[in-house]
Amino acid sequence: MPRLHSLIAGLGALSALAAPLLHPHPSGSTDRVTPGAVRVESSSHVRITLLDDRGVIKQLARDYDVDLAKGSGFTVTPDGVVVTATQVVQAAEDPRVYAANRVFAEYFKVKIPADFKRHSLDDVDLDRRLQACYPPQQTDSTCIADVTTNVSVYPYLDPPPPGGLPAQILTAGTSPASPAVLKVTKGGEKQSLPTVPLGTTIGGAVESLDVMSLPGRPSAKTPPKLDTAHLDPPGSRTFKERDKVAKLLDEGAPGAALIDDGKSEVVGFVSGGGGEPATITPADDIRSALVAAGVTPRRGAVDVVYENALASYHNKLYSGAIPALQQVLNLRPDHAVAADHLRVAQSKQGTAEDAGAKPAARPVAVTPPKSSVPLYVWAAGGVAVLALLAVGVVLLRRRSTARPGTGGETDPGAAAPGAAAQGEFAGEAGSYPPPENSWPPYAVTRVFGAEAARSPDVVGPPPAPVPADPSPPGGHSYPADLSPAHGHAHPEEPSPPRGHSYPPNPSPPRGQAQLKFCTQCGMRLGQGHRFCGFCGNPADS
Repeated sequence: MPRLHSLIAGLGALSALAAPLLHPHPSGSTDRVTPGAVRVESSSHVRITLLDDRGVIKQLARDYDVDLAKGSGFTVTPDGVVVTATQVVQAAEDPRVYAANRVFAEYFKVKIPADFKRHSLDDVDLDRRLQACYPPQQTDSTCIADVTTNVSVYPYLDPPPPGGLPAQILTAGTSPASPAVLKVTKGGEKQSLPTVPLGTTIGGAVESLDVMSLPGRPSAKTPPKLDTAHLDPPGSRTFKERDKVAKLLDEGAPGAALIDDGKSEVVGFVSGGGGEPATITPADDIRSALVAAGVTPRRGAVDVVYENALASYHNKLYSGAIPALQQVLNLRPDHAVAADHLRVAQSKQGTAEDAGAKPAARPVAVTPPKSSVPLYVWAAGGVAVLALLAVGVVLLRRRSTARPGTGGETDPGAAAPGAAAQGEFAGEAGSYPPPENSWPPYAVTRVFGAEAARSPDVVGPPPAPVPADPSPPGGHSYPADLSPAHGHAHPEEPSPPRGHSYPPNPSPPRGQAQLKFCTQCGMRLGQGHRFCGFCGNPADS
């Protein structure tokens, strides 16, 4: 079997050979342009008057409507400015010739075809009068004709406007391929017609184009037709598929927009057909014609909202595209492409195709690398660490309960019943719990006095309290009438209730060390200890 790298190399070589044969179409979206497609139909209304000067002068007036041409075009402003080819609104045949044949045959009762050709008659006098009826009009003409060109624009809307939108010609060129600029006279007042993004030129790298034509009046069932064509060489003005483009022109493609697939914008239009070669009119010429007509191409609010909806729709975020497409239809209810996209988005909402309905992927948990050390080794190490911690705790407790300078003797007051009875709660094993109303829970109150100094071996009633120092605080003496020697007590010194005596002095009795407790954990501190043996908190804090 061939190895994997040999297969990869073979596939790479095959793709390199097939690359020139691939269809060079970028991911451009033509539905960014199709809403602005229009069908253009033009006709001429001829009012002609025939003069008969034989004997008494007589006149015969008739009106004729003559179809000129049909083609495609596109809208460049939201108020209805349309660009198409001049050949769509200006036919090569003169409608006055058609009207002259019709009116002369009717009045003189002769056989003349109803077409756009100039004919002759065998009767010399009638033939002279017929030739004088054809344009151009002169002083001896026997016919007076007045021609009005009517242009109707059919936008790609659903439902389509009945009869289209009437338009007038702002400017037209001198050749069939020249740009013709039209302006609708009704239907663009709200400035909400869909438009196309108009480019600036056909770049040298442009090779693939889409021809957007409308062979018939557009509707939801007859959308614009998109056909792929290529420039040969890229950036030129000639098509590689000449026969294909000529067929499109005969079917109604004159004035059809050329869409650059790479940028999804209109870079020109095509004209020709009827025996004439296909001609590309670039965006440069289109913009020049717009300037001559006093028009600046621009896009409207409907186009902005629609393109925002396309961003979600093409990314298959159908749930998010639905409200945006609905907003487009609120601004323009007959927007055909938005209505079609909305139906598709609603049918796919919440399905597997809806990328907006899929739950967010959960982050993949990172698996820690496996250790090569066996599990029992870790267990044995943990047990050893716990044993060392237990030994350390025991040594620290013994050290904290040893009196300094006594060779390791324990403090007799640590286990004295009187100390526990006086409210000494250090939290050690065997100590009494603090009362429920103590605050904070680790606070300990100790009363220093004769009871605290008693030895746990002495049995009997406690000694009488030492009388308080009768001298006033701060080294001051009482007045003569209030001193204790005269039988008067200090007015601010309240007497204790019966059966109780207050400690005479908050300081410990002479010869007895003052007990200290940790302010962090409440445990008793040994004499001379600078740190708590249980929590490590500094003794001076």
